Amino acid sequence: MKKFLKKNKTVYKFFSDLREKLRIIYNTKTRSRFFWNLRNGDDNLSLDYPLNENSVVFDVGSYKGIFTQKVYDCFNCYVYSFEPLETYFNLLSKKFDNKKKVKIYNFGLLDMDEIAKFSNIDGSSSIYSREEGSLELEVTIKSFTNFVIDNSINSIDLLYMNIEGSEYRLLNEIINSGYINNVKHLQVQFHNFVDGSKKKRSEIRKELKKTHDCVFNFPFIWERWDLKNN
Repeated sequence: MKKFLKKNKTVYKFFSDLREKLRIIYNTKTRSRFFWNLRNGDDNLSLDYPLNENSVVFDVGSYKGIFTQKVYDCFNCYVYSFEPLETYFNLLSKKFDNKKKVKIYNFGLLDMDEIAKFSNIDGSSSIYSREEGSLELEVTIKSFTNFVIDNSINSIDLLYMNIEGSEYRLLNEIINSGYINNVKHLQVQFHNFVDGSKKKRSEIRKELKKTHDCVFNFPFIWERWDLKNN
């Protein structure tokens, strides 16, 4: 059958397109990504915040600093960029070397200080993912609560978070500590490869609804929460 389809390019394209359309309809993450891209979310929705030159932004899981660059260029705001992998930390340090308002940290943020083992494959790193062929690296993790206290950060205008499954631990820490009341805007990407991800996401969303309003929701791609009465 495969040989037949490959020889008949028109038929092959038809079934390939049909398969992709079915994925959009029945796969939550694929459907979310389709509509996110349709709205050009990375350039439009992710920068549609009432920020200014005095705003404080946390980019947790900065990777190559794409969002850090965009939000800094757009608002000239203060950006705290957290990247635990040394390779990308070094890249970020060079990239923003002359930007005094951009602070780069070579550690991740979670609910406690620890040395964690990350699996890294093709630039994607996580505490949880253990794919065959991935490199295992030790990285430094710092307590979110201790960091904001030690650095006298009383509020965050935008907390932007893409940390490959660790968002559940970090958000629980921020919510349970009460600091969530000091986060004016939250944009988070939940990941569905973590065991019990749907239940964990649902529980966190339930807690967030007590303090924040959901502005947009593309499940397991991106969602935005704004502090009530902000």
